[in-house]
Amino acid sequence: MKKIPLTHLLDTAICAAEAAGKHALANKHRREESNETFSHDIKLVLDVECQKIAEAVIASELPEHGILGEEDIRKAAPHEYEWIIDPIDGTMNYTHGFPYWCASIAVRQNEQVLAGCVYAPEFDEYYTAHIEEPAKLNGQFIHASETQHLHEAMIFTGISKHMDAASEPHFDRFKELALSTQKIRLNGSAALDLCHVAAGNSDGYVETHLYLWDHAAAGLIAEQAGAIVSIYPLQHEPHACSVICSNKNLIEDLRELTFPKA
Repeated sequence: MKKIPLTHLLDTAICAAEAAGKHALANKHRREESNETFSHDIKLVLDVECQKIAEAVIASELPEHGILGEEDIRKAAPHEYEWIIDPIDGTMNYTHGFPYWCASIAVRQNEQVLAGCVYAPEFDEYYTAHIEEPAKLNGQFIHASETQHLHEAMIFTGISKHMDAASEPHFDRFKELALSTQKIRLNGSAALDLCHVAAGNSDGYVETHLYLWDHAAAGLIAEQAGAIVSIYPLQHEPHACSVICSNKNLIEDLRELTFPKA
């Protein structure tokens, strides 16, 4: 397949994220329309609609590319280029009218993420990056923090929707994180949390159960802003992983807190 300029890939990601995000924003009055509800999660009608909108933008520009989306995980023939879509990251926030949510679009070639955009419609913020240029927020370069010590750090984290009565080790890690940092925050959107690490608004992010579409675009943006992103695949669950992201001064301490040595 002909090599595609990174700028074209990024422009397509921006257009797709914008289209999905603006559709969700314009239809907030429908935010409680659900296809399925779980104990700690919800699947919205708008999740599916926004993904189809993003897919249409990508198909109009690059119809030969593959798609991997949260709302439609299809087993298809391998593609050299594959687009990874999270149409509404922070669905529960969106459903409750809390503005911390986004659309996330990334593209990878042979498993390497090349470009990505995270668009936060309520704030009109576009976080963008490709592999040959530093990350940007609304066209301005951004950079991860340089905080030196964990006790001075504000760390974002999350509680998995898979939490149950057997999740005590996870809550033990949560407690250790709270005691070892200046402050922790739970915001409800992995992609936006990673982008705030990229922008230096948070010193790190830790989550022990995410999926590829949660971090593909935002992880690249964080890396291109100078952060370190460590991915730990979870066995027996396709596309699932744990993620640790921080600056070079804090990353090892966060790894030790999250995955303490036996």
